[in-house]
Amino acid sequence: MNILPKKSWHVRNRDNVIRVRRDEAEAEAQRRKREERALRAEQEVRTSVLRKRARVGEGSGPCPSPHLELFPPPHEGGGGAMGPNREHEEEKRREKEHQDRALGLLTFLGQSSAEAMTSPPWYLRPPEPRPPPPAPPSPSYVISGSKERLGRHKGAGSC
Repeated sequence: MNILPKKSWHVRNRDNVIRVRRDEAEAEAQRRKREERALRAEQEVRTSVLRKRARVGEGSGPCPSPHLELFPPPHEGGGGAMGPNREHEEEKRREKEHQDRALGLLTFLGQSSAEAMTSPPWYLRPPEPRPPPPAPPSPSYVISGSKERLGRHKGAGSC
C-alpha cells in the first residue's frame, strides 16, 4: 500500500515543494537586505570619518596630526645625538653570529652542518664507559639446611 503521497506533510507533495521554494526565496531576499544595510552603514561611517579628518586637517595648518612630539625620532643614518655606537653594534653582531652557529644556521660554502658544529652530535660520539655492575649479594641469605630440605622434597615427588 502506498499511502505516503496522500499525507499532507509529505516532502514531495506539490504544495509543500512550492511552499519550500517560496520560503527559501523570502529568506534569500531578507539576507540580501541585511547585507545591503550593513554595507550602507559601513560606508556612512567611513565617509563621516573621512569628513572629520578633512575638517581637522584644514583648521590645524601644516601639521595634519593633532599630536605633539616632545622627543622626535632620531635621524635614519645618524644613530642618535652622538652617532652610532659601533662597539655595541659589533657586540650584537658577534652574539647573533654565535647563536646562529650554535643552531647550525651559519655555515659557509662547502661546509657541512656537522663540520660547522663545535662539538659532534650525540650519535657520532663514542659511548661513555659504564661503571661495572654491582657485585651479587653474598650467600649469607641462604638458611642453613635449606639445601638438604630441598633435596628431600625432590625425592618425595616420585610416589
